[in-house]
Amino acid sequence: MQECTEAQGCGLMDDMVKFTQKMSNVYMAKKAYEFLVSHDVLVGIPQETSTREGEDVTNAELLFIHTNGSPIRNIPPRPVIKPALKNSDNEIKRYRLKVLKTAVQGDFQGSLEDMERLGMKAQNVCRKWFVNPENGWAPNSPATIARKGSDRPLIDTGELRKSITYVVRKRGAGR
Repeated sequence: MQECTEAQGCGLMDDMVKFTQKMSNVYMAKKAYEFLVSHDVLVGIPQETSTREGEDVTNAELLFIHTNGSPIRNIPPRPVIKPALKNSDNEIKRYRLKVLKTAVQGDFQGSLEDMERLGMKAQNVCRKWFVNPENGWAPNSPATIARKGSDRPLIDTGELRKSITYVVRKRGAGR
C-alpha cells in the first residue's frame, strides 16, 4: 500500500475501486468477444437466391466460374470479392473497427447496426469492382466482343453484379 499525506487523502478503498474497474473492463471485453465471435458478416451471392431467368447456371455458379476461370471455355480468371475487399482494405477496416468499438462499449444493438453498415460497404465495394480499372481483368475476346459488342467483361446485363449482397447473421445459422 502506498503512503499518503494529509493533502492527498488516504483512500483505503482506492485500490479496490481500481481493481473493480479493471475487472469490469475485462468482463465487458469478454462479453464483446462472445458477441463478435457469434456473428458473421458475409458478402457474396447466396446460392438459394441466385437463379438467372431462363439460364441453367446460377449467379453463384457464374461468379465461381469467373473467379477461377474456365480453360475449357477459354475464360480467364476474373475474381471479384477477395480482390475488391483487399483493394478497399483501409475503408473496410474503419467499418470493422467501428463494430468492435461499439461492442466493447456494450452496445450490442449498435454493433449489429454497424455490422449492417459494414456489410453494405463490402457489398458496394464488390459491385464497383466490376468497373474498377484496378481489377486487372483481361478484356473480352474478339469473339465475345463481336457477340456482345463490348470489350468490358461481366457488365453486359449487370445481373451478376447486382446479385452480390451481404447478410449479417448469428454464426452457424442458415447453413
